[in-house]
Amino acid sequence: MRIQTVIRRLGLCSITTLLTLTSIIGLAQTAPVKLSLVGNIVPTLIDNTSNPSRAGNIVKKALANYPVSITATTQAWSGSGLRNGKFEGFIDHYSLNVERNAYLYSEPYMELPLHIASRREKAVDVVRLDKIYRTSLGIENRFANTDELRSERSVRWARTPDFLSNVKQLADRRVDYIIADQFMLQEFNKMLLGIKQQALYLSREPIYIVEMRLAIKTDTPNAQTIINNFNTSLASLKETDEYQTLLNPSSESVSLLDEALYEEILRKW
Repeated sequence: MRIQTVIRRLGLCSITTLLTLTSIIGLAQTAPVKLSLVGNIVPTLIDNTSNPSRAGNIVKKALANYPVSITATTQAWSGSGLRNGKFEGFIDHYSLNVERNAYLYSEPYMELPLHIASRREKAVDVVRLDKIYRTSLGIENRFANTDELRSERSVRWARTPDFLSNVKQLADRRVDYIIADQFMLQEFNKMLLGIKQQALYLSREPIYIVEMRLAIKTDTPNAQTIINNFNTSLASLKETDEYQTLLNPSSESVSLLDEALYEEILRKW
């Protein structure tokens, strides 16, 4: 009797252990995958600082059901991290680039209207690049290095690493026109108005409207499900006031750009 009791107890323990392991495996299969994402650092758009990160905040909100980390870094480091498996995807696919088979892409979660800007009032009427044919046009590398703009020959591109350097070209009068993200131009104009200077003139229509998408590597577990969930959540988010707050977090008068970085530019303006 004692031997049979021991055997029965051992059997019950084995069944309990098996059920526990099955439950753990099931939870592991259904638990949301941890996503490590990356984006090229652009102040106010994708940033690691305490300043608003418009793209990063929208992506995090739309992926609220997933544990997500977003690293803002340089293009070289983001590319390396995507290749070596450190990141499952990136949050700044621009519609100026072709889509690659190694990734699944979301619906656009925000747009970047690119406007011509200048001290010259003539900029308002520039609705196509051929209106300033063969003129030197300042541009950031994040746009100049895209598939669509790389082959554009209507203007002579004056490439710069970032928006700060692009605006500096205007301050130094090395170019008369630049093309840039409307939001960044509006934030810079706030600083100009703050020192009683004329704001930059912007083209009345954008020259390009750049759509931003989330891209997940196809070999990421449940990659299509992640994209589908993102799209569904994004559609709901866009119906709320919160989306507009995430998209345009600035006030009417205070610029989100770091004025200390622009001090020299403003001084010589």
